Amino acid sequence: MRVLFIDTKPFNPNRYIARAVFEALAADPRVAEAVWAEYADAVPLAQATPFDLLFAFDGEEARNPVIDRLLQLVPRSLVWFTEDPYERGVNLPLARKFDLIFTNDGSSAEFYDGRGIHLPLAADPVRHRFEICGTPPRYDIFFAGTAWPNRLKFLRALKQHRPDLRCKFVLVTNDALDPHLGDLRDGFSFTPGVSIRDFCRLANAAKLTLTLPRKFSTSDADPEAASDTPGPRFFEVALAGSCQIVDAETTKAASGLFEEGAHYLGFRTMEECLAQIDAALADDDRRLAIARAAQAHVAENHLYANRVATILDRAADLPAKPLPVSEGKPRVLFVTHNVVQHGRFGGAETYLEAIRQHIGAVEPWILVPDTRKPDGRGFLLYDGDMRLRQTIRLARPSHPDLLTHPELEIAFQKLLAEYGFAAVHFNHLLGFVPSLPLVAKAMGASTLYSLHDYYPLCERFNLLDSGGRYCDIENLPEGVRDISLALTQRVDPDSQARRRRFWRESLSAIDIMLAGSEASARLLHLLYPETEARTRLLLPPVNRVEPAARNEGGPLKVAHLGNFARHKGGDAILDAIARCLGQPVQFHIFGRIDPDYQKPLETHAGKNVVLHGPFNGGAVPAALAECDVMLFLSTWPETYGITLSEAQAAGLVPIVTAIGAPAERVRDGENGFLVPVGDGKAVADILLSLMADRGRLDGMCAQLPATPGIDGYGFVSGLEDIYAGLALVPGATLDTRRLLSLQEFGQFLDSPFWTRRGGLSFLTSGQGIGFLVRRFIVVARTDGVGLALRLARHKLRAILHRMRMA
Repeated sequence: MRVLFIDTKPFNPNRYIARAVFEALAADPRVAEAVWAEYADAVPLAQATPFDLLFAFDGEEARNPVIDRLLQLVPRSLVWFTEDPYERGVNLPLARKFDLIFTNDGSSAEFYDGRGIHLPLAADPVRHRFEICGTPPRYDIFFAGTAWPNRLKFLRALKQHRPDLRCKFVLVTNDALDPHLGDLRDGFSFTPGVSIRDFCRLANAAKLTLTLPRKFSTSDADPEAASDTPGPRFFEVALAGSCQIVDAETTKAASGLFEEGAHYLGFRTMEECLAQIDAALADDDRRLAIARAAQAHVAENHLYANRVATILDRAADLPAKPLPVSEGKPRVLFVTHNVVQHGRFGGAETYLEAIRQHIGAVEPWILVPDTRKPDGRGFLLYDGDMRLRQTIRLARPSHPDLLTHPELEIAFQKLLAEYGFAAVHFNHLLGFVPSLPLVAKAMGASTLYSLHDYYPLCERFNLLDSGGRYCDIENLPEGVRDISLALTQRVDPDSQARRRRFWRESLSAIDIMLAGSEASARLLHLLYPETEARTRLLLPPVNRVEPAARNEGGPLKVAHLGNFARHKGGDAILDAIARCLGQPVQFHIFGRIDPDYQKPLETHAGKNVVLHGPFNGGAVPAALAECDVMLFLSTWPETYGITLSEAQAAGLVPIVTAIGAPAERVRDGENGFLVPVGDGKAVADILLSLMADRGRLDGMCAQLPATPGIDGYGFVSGLEDIYAGLALVPGATLDTRRLLSLQEFGQFLDSPFWTRRGGLSFLTSGQGIGFLVRRFIVVARTDGVGLALRLARHKLRAILHRMRMA
């Protein structure tokens, strides 16, 4: 039997109990393999190899999409609730999803539709056992535990009646409990607690250990809820070798598990307790005999190995339920910074548009920032027909300086759960946060990332410095970039390193990295060598226009195709235009023009410049084929350069800057020219020489590649082959009543920003607090006020810690 084990409470203060149960499970001979899972890897583990049984321990906080998905992937399941009766109201609806239900509380078993099985907690010899020796103990009375009001009242009365006892109390409180304590706090000191090993060591060092019940709940429905079964401390103290004084009236099940008088000393009133303490302290032989008998009894009957044996006995009879089979095409969510339909598009947008138009194996959906309201708060979800399906509005905007954005992560997780996306294809993360791949992977989606630029390497995604020059990242010494950022942007000197550390973590959650060229892949692997084995080359789609017959007697027609901008070589092109003025050389500008260049180009229009204006994505202007030469003068190492291939297909000889992927596709002097970045004079000299020697131009045209790139169908066919290798299956709708934070997925950051430490403005601003309040309300409605308060306490402690650090 292969068992997948998960502690459903990610910040469980009793995580050691879950570990003890897991170790007992792994040691049972009926279990061929037991695998410990966290929320970050549970679903990927269940997808990678089949498991026979899902073992959900604790049950608290389990109403989330990860547990829901695991129940769809594993044919048998059980849950062992450990917080009954206090969390019973939340546990009841969850229990209906499991095949077997175990509960720590005897009175709660009957509530689970007749399927509840009473199973108390237990002890672990590795963590809890100590030898009982004859040396005089340090303490007369020991008690450790949460400072529930009933316990403080009892301990106060005990101190009043027996002020001379050597008492050792370890009392733990919390923000949810504090308002209920009031004056009960007086006379007690409180601590953050002790480790379980130290707890057992203290119990072993005391003559007597008090075992007091919890008779308190933050639930308004039942504020005095109490379990009828001893908690784990009862068994742990017995194995530690201490004689216990037990409130037997409120832990009724104790008499069924142990023999009163032989394994522990029971009491029902304060007077009985005092009498038992006095008698035990006066008779060391009897006290030690009880401690030894209890220790032996637990070692034989109440270890987690015993509990696991009971569980596996029951699980052996479980039939394997048929796993759900989804019909239809798998949905793929494309996360992107922009789409053709929103305007101001480039290669990344036409790449995605080709997928949307031609793909048939999957159902494409698109998540994109609302660029019509560019405030960083709005996101739009489109289906494959570009019908708007959902609008997301955030209280606080996303920002390029953020590594994580809790509200956006929750919204993204909810989309994955509600729409059942089988894969998430990150076309670009500009406008989002790099934590999203971690969320997608934890949710069980296959993940892909298309490298259209170098955003994973640097926030300046085209690798241009503040002066607009290529930073030469291949030869940039370690740390120089951080120093530059510190000087120009006044951020911490190690900011870039912090950003890349998190991006490395994010890219580890990507199954397939798609690169359009060897050049771009090399730069990626330079900084993230661990991605090399997961990188696939996939040429982007190229739109074609057939070459046209040229006018031999006319001017040399020179084209620029695409956005006319500084990083596209705008300055060098203007320089070449000026140098060719008065010569039979005509420049044809196809595409959108940045405002800085609109007036200079209009000045030349009518002389040697023709402005054709923007063109539709997914098509090449027919007039391009009437030109002779193509300028591709990008100042940064482009990852492919679609317009270069489109110009080659149209029969144009390219002049290309000697940098990046485009330079790999041009043989200098044979089928095109390579020029230095920003060298308008070199461009003008080549143009004037070609104008004077049309025969050379014709010869170079004959050397152009016969098939410069692939069309949309060929590109999509290659992508579908990659999807097929991921074995995508349609997903199902998952439970979204409680969604998981990035911390619950195992990611902890000292700041949500990569540019500075602390993140106080994000966590303590009005909008940040607003999100926390809404989160509190959602959790309180779905999982109860108790859980909401505990999560709020955890968050507030983190904020206070960061404030102290700042």
